[in-house]
Amino acid sequence: MNILIVNQPLNNRGDESAHKALVRNVHKQFPEANITILFVKGNEEQKDIDAFSVKEKNIIYKRITPFPGWGRAYMLGLYHNFWLFADIHPTVYKLKKEIEQNDIIVCAPGGICMGGFQNWVHIFILYLTKKLKKDIFYYGRSFGPFPVKTPLNRRFKEISYELLHYFKFISIRDKKTQYLADEIGIPYISTTDTAFLESPEVKIPQFINQIIDNSPYVVIVPNVLIWHYAYKNIPKEKVTFFFQRILENVLCSYPQYKIVMLPQTFNSPVPLRNDINFFYELQNSIKNSRIVVIPDTFNSDIQQCIIRNAQFLIGARYHSVVFALNNNVPFIALSYEHKIAGLLNLLHKDNCMVNITDIFTSDEKLENAISKINALLPIIKKDSEAQKKAKNMARDAFNEFVKLVIQSTART
Repeated sequence: MNILIVNQPLNNRGDESAHKALVRNVHKQFPEANITILFVKGNEEQKDIDAFSVKEKNIIYKRITPFPGWGRAYMLGLYHNFWLFADIHPTVYKLKKEIEQNDIIVCAPGGICMGGFQNWVHIFILYLTKKLKKDIFYYGRSFGPFPVKTPLNRRFKEISYELLHYFKFISIRDKKTQYLADEIGIPYISTTDTAFLESPEVKIPQFINQIIDNSPYVVIVPNVLIWHYAYKNIPKEKVTFFFQRILENVLCSYPQYKIVMLPQTFNSPVPLRNDINFFYELQNSIKNSRIVVIPDTFNSDIQQCIIRNAQFLIGARYHSVVFALNNNVPFIALSYEHKIAGLLNLLHKDNCMVNITDIFTSDEKLENAISKINALLPIIKKDSEAQKKAKNMARDAFNEFVKLVIQSTART
């Protein structure tokens, strides 16, 4: 059996954890299968691919370097429906050859590439696969919303809906996306994040133990937010002020604990998108030795083990909340888009969430959010039932995926 995995997001420890969990479990289930993870990336991005690598027999990471005109090719095909030019482009030709050589195509777990971020490469690879009449497994995804303000918006939505109705298998990791799927009328498997398939056990490097100094600690994962399409008009100073207040309140309320900040994003060519830059800025603005920033070079397995030993977590990154749930650590989720709210709604953990989607529109809303966080801190607690439910849902979806893969390959 030949399995091709496409559309794997990079530069994010959360996406890395979902990737590793899926690939390891697929390899375990189908040990003789050839698993190829395919990227359309330049040479400079090879280091980002290497950071995700699962080193097992029959697992290959392959990169197609895009030829000039690649962007024009996929937009001519998708937006203008002019496939004559798109099909003869060298990058498209190589993509087609890779897709044709595989029995099934899996779209890797991830966020709203099909939706808010309007990632045309994401849907182009899937549409090309559909044109080649291959079964597509859309695994552990969120999607939507689909704006319709511009012709580009409307065409993106049209293609996305066509693809969603074509997929052989869809598993959705949050409740809000599931509501949209119900509205569209597409069948799906309800799941949680793919990272819940595993509970990594690795040794925390001595370097990290030294900078934490074996002290009790909490984990806080801020998010500069203004990289996100919904926050582009928000002044960075407001976001900085919000997270400064959170850090200062925790320092004051819990003088026995250190604060550990764990960067989720890394290696992005855009400095704003690398968490560690914002974390250092916050650390330098407060100047308290109890604030520790962990370098962004440590993988997701290590991050989960760090979180496992924390007293609690405050997270404004989706996977920081996933890591807390996966390791049964008390948490407060700062929900900046629907995937966080959707996950917690699925697990009936809305009571551990503070919605920050509109708090920067007024000082009153920002202060109310800070007050809610302070009120939640003394009452959050471990929840082994939520942990168990999240892991069981992830496992049930994977088992359904395995069943359909077997059925799909039996026909070929």
